[in-house]
Amino acid sequence: MKTFSRYVSLLLFICIGIGTTSCSPRLHNQSAGGAEIVTTDTVSQQFNLQLDFMKHHFSGMLIARRMTDDEVRLLFTSYFGLSIFDFSLRGDSLHVNSCIEPMRKKNLLRILEHDFKQVFLPNQPVRIKEKSAIFERRTSGKGMGKTIISLSQFSGSQPQRIQIKHPWIRLKIQLDKLEPNNP
Repeated sequence: MKTFSRYVSLLLFICIGIGTTSCSPRLHNQSAGGAEIVTTDTVSQQFNLQLDFMKHHFSGMLIARRMTDDEVRLLFTSYFGLSIFDFSLRGDSLHVNSCIEPMRKKNLLRILEHDFKQVFLPNQPVRIKEKSAIFERRTSGKGMGKTIISLSQFSGSQPQRIQIKHPWIRLKIQLDKLEPNNP
């Protein structure tokens, strides 16, 4: 009986400890948002995009352009001209203009919406984990929904390489900024 009461009191202590710490908000290194990672304007910005999901690999060009004050249009095409997806981000919503069938999964679209909002829209919740003059690592979400965003190769305040990882589902998206062609 004495050992049983020890186990019960230990279990109660652990439950109270977990209950008071796991649900408390994290206040360190957390910001409610700020400026977007990539500033888009009415001039199209081009990125080399590589999307790896488990054994599947897509690569091509992502074109991002701000259409109105609250809408960003994203077009991902292969280098052979096949349109992989065409999204419109507006505030809290994602409108799918077109998308190839293998990527037309509700959960995958929700993940892509979250990731592209983190990159192209301001005021997204994020925690900055590491920051230096040449590198920055941000995280958002917890558990299965955890996202790690790594920014590097800065030109001014704009990163030239953005890497988005979802470690639990083995999804990796890499954006490398392409220089515009000036004839």
